[in-house]
Amino acid sequence: MTQRGQIIGGRCRLVDGLGAGAFGGVWRAYGQRLHTDVAVKELWLPPAMPAAEQAERLQRAQREALNAAKLRDHPNIVTVHDVVIENDAPWIVVQLVSGSSLQAHLKAHGPLSVDTAANAAVALLKALDTARKAGIVHRDVKPANVMMAADGEVLLTDFGIAVNRTDPGRTDPGLTDSGAVIGSAGYISPERARGEKGQAPGDLFSLGATLSKASRRSSVKRPSPSTRRRRRSGSPSRNRQCRRRGARRRKRVRINQPATGAWSSLLP
Repeated sequence: MTQRGQIIGGRCRLVDGLGAGAFGGVWRAYGQRLHTDVAVKELWLPPAMPAAEQAERLQRAQREALNAAKLRDHPNIVTVHDVVIENDAPWIVVQLVSGSSLQAHLKAHGPLSVDTAANAAVALLKALDTARKAGIVHRDVKPANVMMAADGEVLLTDFGIAVNRTDPGRTDPGLTDSGAVIGSAGYISPERARGEKGQAPGDLFSLGATLSKASRRSSVKRPSPSTRRRRRSGSPSRNRQCRRRGARRRKRVRINQPATGAWSSLLP
């Protein structure tokens, strides 16, 4: 059992647990070679797990390290320092971010302000643009994989199911052995949900869904059948009035030029 004070790979001493999920846990640790505080991601490999699934998780850890290593100098991408093996299980040594994931932030504080959401959008667009130029498609952009640092910085993390389009020997981790699509419901792009290969525009779809979740003030309720019938049977003048109101709302929606340029730079 993992515990505080344990030395991982002969180089990282575990200090405190930071959290845990379905596949592993994250620890604050002291890098004895780096002489700095780091975060260490523990990947659980239960003994009863089929050998094929264990191999896939090991490959995912190695893939995350290799992909993130190509992007390690970007200020909006969490740096991966190393992958070490302890008791036949991989541990990923990454930059320690003082803060929380966007998912945890939303749960604790509610939706982001307009300015904070805009800053997050710009930071994540820059991260995805850098990844695209390196041939890497993240394919798992979601609130849990966005870090909100205490100093206001926003960072993208977890390149575990990313794919490097420039690697001739690459394998596509987008499907499980049973053919199921790997991804997160609500954030996966339509083409990936259909089983197609992920491309850079799919990351934009996932980013849009993430920002929508981060900015949403209230849930959108679908009109009841009776309400829809009343709307359809409304008077012609009433219907024209509704159309004019809708047109005015659409006119007020504007996308500023810098954001448009940032988005378009990610398209093939």
